[in-house]
Amino acid sequence: MRATLKTVSHFDYAMVAHLKLEREQEQFVERLDLLFSELRNSSHPELVHPFAIVVRDEIVGFFVLREKGALPEWAPPDAITLHSLRVGRLYQNNGYGKETIGLVAQWISINRPCITRLMLGVNVRNVAARNAYLKSGFQDTGAAHCGPIGPQNILEYKIGLE
Repeated sequence: MRATLKTVSHFDYAMVAHLKLEREQEQFVERLDLLFSELRNSSHPELVHPFAIVVRDEIVGFFVLREKGALPEWAPPDAITLHSLRVGRLYQNNGYGKETIGLVAQWISINRPCITRLMLGVNVRNVAARNAYLKSGFQDTGAAHCGPIGPQNILEYKIGLE
């Protein structure tokens, strides 16, 4: 495997601050500084897990997993949800996003063996991300949710079936 996951703390903003996105992508993910502020002030810090995506000792991406009491209202209790996945623009188109989905599924299988699905919401206007998630093994549940900037499709990835 080329990429690995590295757990980061709720205070490690500086480690991932360099992960800039293309302008059209920025609207679909929360700003990192705001996200880390939310992480530091979380009422369930033990249920919110930030990770860096690392390739050859270089951080190329970032995401957050949420579980149990930190799940969004649209997620069932037997899921873990994926949020704010980003691969920095300098590192895109190398397959790191798709590889990350497999690594997340592996992390869940090892660390949360009772969890059978990984879920996320993707803005309906973010066609590129939606297609990338579907190519990575996610399936559209048919459910929708009103997200911060408009409607989102709810996708799920079955754990243990990859």
